[in-house]
Amino acid sequence: MKKSLHSKFEIRLAFERNTENPSRLFKSFAEMIDGINSLDFIIAESVNTKVKSKIVLDDIEKGSLIGRFWNELVVSEDGQIDNSPANEKIEEYIEESRAESFKFLAERKHTVNDLEKLKEKISEIAVSKDLPETFNYAEPDTLKLAEAINKINDSTNKLSETESFELKSPNNEVKDIKSGTIKIDIEDVENALTDNEIINETEVYYLIKKPDFLGDSAWSFKHGNKAVSVKILDQEWLDKFLSGQIPVVPGDSLQVKIKQTSKYNRNGYLIAEKTEIIEVINVIHNQ
Repeated sequence: MKKSLHSKFEIRLAFERNTENPSRLFKSFAEMIDGINSLDFIIAESVNTKVKSKIVLDDIEKGSLIGRFWNELVVSEDGQIDNSPANEKIEEYIEESRAESFKFLAERKHTVNDLEKLKEKISEIAVSKDLPETFNYAEPDTLKLAEAINKINDSTNKLSETESFELKSPNNEVKDIKSGTIKIDIEDVENALTDNEIINETEVYYLIKKPDFLGDSAWSFKHGNKAVSVKILDQEWLDKFLSGQIPVVPGDSLQVKIKQTSKYNRNGYLIAEKTEIIEVINVIHNQ
């Protein structure tokens, strides 16, 4: 049996009339919708991992840019322990947790300690709704929560100093979500969760799909049937490539030495991994 929930909310984007480059406002608005959808999914996932989410436009109003939406969340009851709680309790949990996450941004919080306090607050909300008693409730994944909040934060990048978002729901209202808030440092979150770090170095061959001609981002490769994106740290080789001394095109392969860093929490669960090319040994041209 599945449970269908409707979580209603309103997004208001305040801006001055006759503003220039108005398309950026609509792009920002769309990114905010996507960010909220990601956040709602992570919150609902803490109640039950088998959840599906989609946002539906209910109404739009002129003046300020105002959209009214409801997020339809379909929760499987496979993980249910006892009697299922009323829909209202889960909807209230999602609404209140969403509001707390937006307050996090409105108050310009960004540290790992701030994030832990937000998680504690969300857990308190779940307990107040008796959710842990009826489902296999687990606190929201810390990294996923941080990434969702950063995604919402990113949606404000195109706003000017006088523009801001406001989020309303039946029982909550959060104002002054503006640009300029420092993002949560994902690497700091990973390090705070890490109990054991394993570093390995090995040699592999990567088939080039897309080189990085700017020298400051990752290259796109194929390793067997797997697509990978890896940054090259061998600056001496990069300088020769960027100056045209080493011709490389898609379809060629690189023989490289890579460093693989894996981070595990105290339960031995992999929370993050990173691969970097520390040395380019040889170029194999496609024949």
